[in-house]
Amino acid sequence: MSDFATFDLECNTNTQASPTWTDLLGANREMRWADVDTQANIASASWPFMTRPAATGGVDYVYAFTADATGEGVISGAGTTPEAFNNASYNQFRWSWDNVGTFASAPIFTAYVSTAHAAITRSPDANNGGAANLFHGSTTDTGATARSYLKGNAFGRVDSAGAPAAAPLAVPAVTDGATGALTPTAGANWLANYQGLMGDTDWIAFPSTPAAVTADTWHAMLRLFTGPNMNPGTYTPVVSLKYTYT
Repeated sequence: MSDFATFDLECNTNTQASPTWTDLLGANREMRWADVDTQANIASASWPFMTRPAATGGVDYVYAFTADATGEGVISGAGTTPEAFNNASYNQFRWSWDNVGTFASAPIFTAYVSTAHAAITRSPDANNGGAANLFHGSTTDTGATARSYLKGNAFGRVDSAGAPAAAPLAVPAVTDGATGALTPTAGANWLANYQGLMGDTDWIAFPSTPAAVTADTWHAMLRLFTGPNMNPGTYTPVVSLKYTYT
C-alpha cells in the first residue's frame, strides 16, 4: 500500500453553523494567532508582535492564510474578521485525508517547535532557563508539571461515523494537560479536558486505527495561551498529525 497523497489540516473560515473548510496544504498556507482581530491581510514579514501579558490568558484570534498576505478569520462570518475563541464553536479545525493510504496504527495529534519535529523536554522551571518555551511550558504559568501553552482537543470518531454535534464539556485552561497520551473515548465524545501539545512528550491519540483506503476527516480544536513567563521571541509552531502507514 502507498502513503496518503493528500493529508491536510482544514480551518473553518465561515460560521460555526455553516462551516467553510479552507485547507492549509501548500506554500504560504498557515495558521497565525494574534491578540487583535484586524490582521487578516498582513504579510508575515510585517506581522506585529504581541505584548507579553502580566497574567496568563488566551490568545483569542486565529487566521487561516492561503497566501503570504491573504488571510481569513477562524471562525468568521465576515470573511476576514475572526471571532474570539469560543469553546462552543467546535467547528474550528479538522484533519482531512484521501482514500489512497492505509493507516498502520492510530494517528496522534500534537505540535512541534519546528519542521525538524525534534523531541521537546518539559521545562524544569518558570521560563525554561530563558530559552523559547512555547511548548516546553512554565512551572509558574502552566502548572507545577509544566505543560505546553498550546492546547488541543479532538473528537472520538471520524466524521463519516458522525461529526460532532456539541462542544467539549470543559473550556480549556492554561494548566490543562496530562503526561503522555490522552485519548477521547470512542464515539461521540471529546476529551474531558484539553491536552497540552508537546511533541512526543504529551499528545492526543485517536481511539482506533481508521479504515484503510477511505477518505475521511477528524474534528479537532486548538487553544493557545500565553503568560508572563513565556519568553519573548518569534514562534513558528508546527501542528502535526503523526501516523504510520502500510
